Amino acid sequence: MNETMQAVTLGPEEEAGRLWQGAMAAFRAAGNDLAPLSESLDLGLRAVEILAFQRLVPVRDQFPATIGALLASPPPTVDLRRDAVEVPRALRFADVLDLLSEESLECVGPDLHRGWEDRRFSCRRSRASAQEAIGVTLNAEDRQALLTLAAYRNRIFRLPPPVRLVPSAIRDAFAVLVALVKRLRS
Repeated sequence: MNETMQAVTLGPEEEAGRLWQGAMAAFRAAGNDLAPLSESLDLGLRAVEILAFQRLVPVRDQFPATIGALLASPPPTVDLRRDAVEVPRALRFADVLDLLSEESLECVGPDLHRGWEDRRFSCRRSRASAQEAIGVTLNAEDRQALLTLAAYRNRIFRLPPPVRLVPSAIRDAFAVLVALVKRLRS
């Protein structure tokens, strides 16, 4: 007799691992099929968000309050109003790219660095804290590849069609995502 699970709590390591396995399986199976290729984008970028979040939470006090708030986590119990309608802003993939970018690179999203501090100073200080905590710094070429993946993910999943996809651009950039996940997991 099978018992139905009553409740399951997904931890960050378990969830990131599950998502990454799914991303890799979808990527390997994609070939010329856009559905698994798109799935690999969504699952892979979400895995990076979780892995980076997990590594940054212990040092969240080193960031300005605006970034510290993105590193807060609601209680694990699902609240229908909060989680269905009014999802609070959390650390997004573009934010991760910004925090891990070399100091000389322009901010990906200036809205990440706001508050009483000068944006350039806030960006530089936040990047130093994030890169020290995670041990990853993205150069311009790697960041561009990852931004390519983010752009395709957003167009596929967050905006209505039509969208023109270039599968080879996704496949080429995916190698950088694989390297990033490997570094985030070490």
